[in-house]
Amino acid sequence: MKKLLPVLLLSAVLTIGSAQAFANESADTIPQKPSKEQQMKVRQSFEKRLNLTEEQKTKAKKIHQKGAKQMKSLMDKKIELKKEIGTIKKSDLDESKKHEQISKKFKEMRKLDKKAHQIRKQNGKDFEKILTDEQKNELAKMKSEGRKRFEKKHPPRPPFGMFGPDFKGGEKGIFPPPPPPKEEK
Repeated sequence: MKKLLPVLLLSAVLTIGSAQAFANESADTIPQKPSKEQQMKVRQSFEKRLNLTEEQKTKAKKIHQKGAKQMKSLMDKKIELKKEIGTIKKSDLDESKKHEQISKKFKEMRKLDKKAHQIRKQNGKDFEKILTDEQKNELAKMKSEGRKRFEKKHPPRPPFGMFGPDFKGGEKGIFPPPPPPKEEK
């Protein structure tokens, strides 16, 4: 009995300590929205690396504001659609009707996503129009570095339908499909 108490006490301390360490670790991995100062620093380093002139900075700001204004209306519509989906899920409708209405809302959201993608693409083209050839080369280099950082943090996912009839096993380190079922005699 005398030996049991210290063992229990020690195990309790270790459990609490490991739980606290896990909580701290998981809190650090949750991405936080960058503060205004961080956003300002990133923008300034971006402008400095591209060596933008004051005229280019003002044009870029106008392009950004125009895009943000267009995106705001799309994002507001998306938020509204998400709320509608939530109310549909909570409603007393038949499951098939719920599914039908929710799928319509998701189709609308996909259309909004496509529009947002087009706006971002157009803003990028408009921004590149104000750059010199040297600045465009530097921007391409920055994009390539960003892509490498992204790929380093986000490993590639297996392709959709990787076990389907068109799958060619063994490509790019992907697991081969399971063997076909044995035929009965």
